[in-house]
Amino acid sequence: MSELTPEKLVQLEEEQEKKDEQNPRAATLANQIIASLNILWTKLHQYHWYVKGPNFITLHKKFEELYDGVTDWYDEIAENLLAMGEKPASTTAKNSKYSLIKEDEADKYRSSAEMVANIVKDFRTLSHTALKAIELAEKENEVVLADTLTTFKGFLDKEIWMLQAYLGKDAKDE
Repeated sequence: MSELTPEKLVQLEEEQEKKDEQNPRAATLANQIIASLNILWTKLHQYHWYVKGPNFITLHKKFEELYDGVTDWYDEIAENLLAMGEKPASTTAKNSKYSLIKEDEADKYRSSAEMVANIVKDFRTLSHTALKAIELAEKENEVVLADTLTTFKGFLDKEIWMLQAYLGKDAKDE
């Protein structure tokens, strides 16, 4: 009988990931959310450090509030997956591979309004993905994951509304 080495376990995970690419499950989408939150955490720090202009103090604090919130959700969703027997993305390579959010070195030179608009776009991406994951979780009878992602989606949608208001837009405006 062969022993399951750490390397073999990673190989088994990668085989499951290939299956999930063909037929995504709620856990697959939740893992994309986790990977995206990791990248978003870095992006929000970049904005926090580099924001300039007359709204610096307000946005500097808001970006910190957002990356703290992202940290909490990153951990909450990952632990939910672990409780389900799933394996959340836990390396920089996996986070980069599965993230739905992209980062850009040039973002630190964007205006504060562009930074906020980028966050709205990223939050909308996560909100749409959460909705799809909720639907799958309900079909798969993963009620705790569905509940967690519903609350997460509520967090995102409220932040979208507030950030859009900052930009002088309604919540649903593009």
